[in-house]
Amino acid sequence: MFNIWGDDDRDAKRTLGTRDKQILLQRAGRKCENCGKGFIYEDMVVGHKNAWSKGGSTTFRNSVALCSRCNKLQGTYSWATFQRKQGKAPAKTAPKKRKRRRKEPEGLLESLLKGW
Repeated sequence: MFNIWGDDDRDAKRTLGTRDKQILLQRAGRKCENCGKGFIYEDMVVGHKNAWSKGGSTTFRNSVALCSRCNKLQGTYSWATFQRKQGKAPAKTAPKKRKRRRKEPEGLLESLLKGW
């Protein structure tokens, strides 16, 4: 197929499939992830955290469930920029879990070595 825009290597998929949208709706708790307005499947719009037109991919990680009003307000802003303009702090990613080193009780090693 001939592409007049010259971006042939680009992912042609711009929106999620039906099942993926249902999963996204469940993940969002059936509410707009920006304003919190409740909605049903037919009213949900899939928004991109990083705009598709600016190279954002169509994946769960890059998708948010929005009402049509919030989707229009977001436009091509990134999710972080949009959240700041709304007066909200963007959600921080969960910190990586560190493996805790088991702390030895004080004196245990010394008491074991005493008899040697």
